[in-house]
Amino acid sequence: MLTKNDLRDAILYDFKIAQALIAKLPDGAADYRPTAGQRSTLELAQYLCKVGQGCTHAGLDGNFDWFGSNSERYDALTLDQIPAALDEEMAEITRLFDGMSDDDFANKTVDMEAANMGKWSLQEWLLATTLKFTTAYKLQLFLYAKASGNTALDTWDAWMDTGGVPRPQPVETA
Repeated sequence: MLTKNDLRDAILYDFKIAQALIAKLPDGAADYRPTAGQRSTLELAQYLCKVGQGCTHAGLDGNFDWFGSNSERYDALTLDQIPAALDEEMAEITRLFDGMSDDDFANKTVDMEAANMGKWSLQEWLLATTLKFTTAYKLQLFLYAKASGNTALDTWDAWMDTGGVPRPQPVETA
């Protein structure tokens, strides 16, 4: 059974990987965008700083008001400010998860019918939005980092490198 702490920790893990990826962006990567009309690396990083906590707030509040009240702040971040903003986001997600009861996590109904999104259990909402969006945008950041010049990145960087997990080394044969 998935617990709220399991889900919180999975979300936080992906944010730590995103932070490690930010540190691996090559010079000039902030302006990289795959095609016109897609977010730049900076815009993607700015969005990543709000989407996890915004979706968590939406599930708890039953609306998207948090995004409206906070978007300008995150949209003004520079690339140098992103790591600290991700730290703040992880702290806020931790605070929100710690404030919800296990019963609310499993059984609270999130009514998003006003946004044409139906009704969900809080657990379903957090899994389908906060975790999935965090994972998807982290992977997009990985791809942007590679496409903008850091071709040394590999699968380890996308899935395991939180900045503190040592990369496995090949076994030397005699």
